[in-house]
Amino acid sequence: MSDRVKVLVVGLGNMGASHASAYHRLDGFEIVGIMSRSIKSNTKIPGELAGYPLYEDFDQALKETKPDAVSINSWPNTHAEYALKAIAANCHVFMEKPLATNNEDAEKVVAAARAKNRKLVLGYILRVHPSWIKFIEVG
Repeated sequence: MSDRVKVLVVGLGNMGASHASAYHRLDGFEIVGIMSRSIKSNTKIPGELAGYPLYEDFDQALKETKPDAVSINSWPNTHAEYALKAIAANCHVFMEKPLATNNEDAEKVVAAARAKNRKLVLGYILRVHPSWIKFIEVG
């Protein structure tokens, strides 16, 4: 892996746009593409993300961008499928929760990551979110 992690961002809703903006600003990352099933008709792409290659097909994006890591921020019913494909392509995976929509698919993703020695990280900010911390303090 080079000094910069080449990342494919999947999903450009609230969380996807947030992650893409962070990757855009951080020196250690290089966005190699942004994928969303309806991205070409999306008129709300943040200005700082303009100019990155856009994809509406995950398989094509994965093949053409050859990322080191895939950031999955799409609908939950796509998480396991996209993660398995990314891991099969030797990518590390970050994804927003949930890992999958059922236990069987979640176990497949974890097993695939272990078998390929790929990092698999789930985003879950609630435990460090200020509102949750306050809730714990008063609870």
